[in-house]
Amino acid sequence: MNRFKNFSVVLFAVVLAGAVISCDKDKGADPLKEGRKAGTEMCACVDAIPVPTNPEEFGDYAQKLGMCPAGVLAAYQEYVTFVYTNYDPEAEDPLYSVFDFKNSKFEQGFKEATNGCMQAFELLFSMMGQ
Repeated sequence: MNRFKNFSVVLFAVVLAGAVISCDKDKGADPLKEGRKAGTEMCACVDAIPVPTNPEEFGDYAQKLGMCPAGVLAAYQEYVTFVYTNYDPEAEDPLYSVFDFKNSKFEQGFKEATNGCMQAFELLFSMMGQ
C-alpha cells in the first residue's frame, strides 16, 4: 500500500509539472515586446548604414537600406511582412505603408521602436522623388 501512496504522489507531481509547462508554452511570445524587439533590430541595421554624401552612392545606399526591414522582419513573419512595392505616399502613414501588419500589438511596439529611425526612409523616399 505504501508503494501506491508514493506512486500517486509522484504521478501527481508529474501531472502538475506537465500542466505548468503546458501553460507556459500556450502563453507564447508577447506581440508588443516582439514588435519592439523587431523595431530595435531594424533601427540598429539602419543606423549602421552611413548616409551617402555623394549622389553616385545613392543606389548602393537604397539597396542596403531596403535590406534592413527585409532581413530583420524575416524572423517575424507571423506578425508582419515587408512589401516595398506597397509604398503609398498618399497613405495616412506613408513610411509604414510598406509593412503589412498581422497583429495590432506587434504594430504598436514596432512603431514605437522605429519612430526614431524612420527619417532614413523618409530621406530615401524624398531622394527617389516619391
